[in-house]
Amino acid sequence: MTQYVPTKIAAQELGCSQQALRERMRRGVWSDLGDYIPKEKTGNKVDTFRIYRAKLDRHLGIEERRTDT
Repeated sequence: MTQYVPTKIAAQELGCSQQALRERMRRGVWSDLGDYIPKEKTGNKVDTFRIYRAKLDRHLGIEERRTDT
């Protein structure tokens, strides 16, 4: 199951502001964190950012988290 991380939480973990995170994803600097979908593609009023937990952890050098059931 895919887990998304809110921009606010991801920015805190990366040690930057939410705006810096969004700008770096827009420019492709941190494209490995997830998806940036421009508002023109979705028809929304704001851009969409999907940050994946597994990709964020990999970027931060954190080993894969396990969820035992």
